[in-house]
Amino acid sequence: MKECSQCAAWRRGRNRLSCTEMLIVFFLLLSVFMVTPAPASEGAGDSLFEGFDDTAPLDSEDTPLPAKAFPVNLGGYVKLGAAYNFAHHAPEPGETDWRGLSRLRTELQIEADWRLKGWRLFASGKGWYDLAYALNGRSGYTPEVLNDYEEEIELREAYLQGTLGKALDLKIGRQIVVWGRSDNFRVTDILNPLDRREPGLTDIEDLRLPLVMTRLDYFRGDWSLALTALHEHRFDKLPAFGHDFYASSTRMPPEKLPARTLDNTGMAVELKGIFPGWDISFYGARIYNDQPTFVPASPVTIEHRRIMMAGVAAEIARGNFLYILEAAHFRGLRFMNDYGTDYNRTDLLAGIEYSGFYSTTVSFEIVNRHLHGFDSILKGSPELPVEDDLQAALRIDRKFMNDTLALKALFVSLGERAQRGAMQRLTATYAISDGLSVSGGVVFYESGRGLMQNAGDNDRCFVEIRYDF
Repeated sequence: MKECSQCAAWRRGRNRLSCTEMLIVFFLLLSVFMVTPAPASEGAGDSLFEGFDDTAPLDSEDTPLPAKAFPVNLGGYVKLGAAYNFAHHAPEPGETDWRGLSRLRTELQIEADWRLKGWRLFASGKGWYDLAYALNGRSGYTPEVLNDYEEEIELREAYLQGTLGKALDLKIGRQIVVWGRSDNFRVTDILNPLDRREPGLTDIEDLRLPLVMTRLDYFRGDWSLALTALHEHRFDKLPAFGHDFYASSTRMPPEKLPARTLDNTGMAVELKGIFPGWDISFYGARIYNDQPTFVPASPVTIEHRRIMMAGVAAEIARGNFLYILEAAHFRGLRFMNDYGTDYNRTDLLAGIEYSGFYSTTVSFEIVNRHLHGFDSILKGSPELPVEDDLQAALRIDRKFMNDTLALKALFVSLGERAQRGAMQRLTATYAISDGLSVSGGVVFYESGRGLMQNAGDNDRCFVEIRYDF
């Protein structure tokens, strides 16, 4: 339905007020976070990369566990989380009412870890149920929303890892492989898909979805070489039709998924060097693109095409500063409006992090994604390609009360004028005791093109209590 002129004017005024309020909040937070300088300590500038010289075949998480009578170490967490939407308008007849309670989710994750003589067998599973849909009335939601958001049971990571020789490791099974250095944007970190059903609520590190892979790591001096075969084809989980983050009024076309065959196995390689005060990684991959392409057929379908990627990532520590650089070049991108042409794209990211204030870290990252050979024929293609896509993120973290209270502020802008959307998230986490914590916060959204098209009314506050065991 078309908005009346009074509603449109009110919405424009609301957006201006929201931006102004967020700028005020930002400068207040910045002034509070930065008033106290960090106490000087000898060698403080070297602590950021402390331990980089201690290269070992296994990751730090693979340190052998103490011997126990019971050979399997069990752990996990249970949590209860709720979210409340406070910016939606009353819906039109027949539309879902997204005002008020949007989440009341109980979640359980269980992990089993068994280690013996240099080998590790790890498995984890997660399940959750969201009571909000039953409380609000299930009939008010689309089948797609109920299927994707009401409940879920999933096998998470499940792998066997061990040493084949003095400098050779094997890891096979469902796992997560993190590439790159950025905490906010994906440039070289392309192997694992993301759960993007509710963008902005959680950091990337908590959104990665594991894939079945076989990985070999070879170590020599300051360098390591990792060869990875990707056997499973999973792609980003996107908002479902009818959800308040879904960016269209119509359902997506049918999706064609690649068969799990030997010919379709993805391949990736990483060469990494770690040195005092800096490190660098070189990447190469031939995988299926997370971003789908609309196929101009009758009927229209969407597919995931093979792409080639070459990239590099590095970080350099200098005193209280950490500099981050990432670059990736992609070949084989296709778009519906010019389906017969392969396009190339180059992504460049630069970031800086400062930790010189007491218990405070401030970081800023900016990335530009340049589509080579951009032509006017691509305008209006359903994949929404642009010649240059500029994105920026500012993050402020501070801890109080002997690190029991953590405050975080994250500001993200998509597009040089935020024309592709924006997001601001403020979060506080308090550790009540060992293993027990409570967190809460608020997220503000601004609408834009693509995934953020209908996000402007999705502002919400949230709270969560979690117990790790």
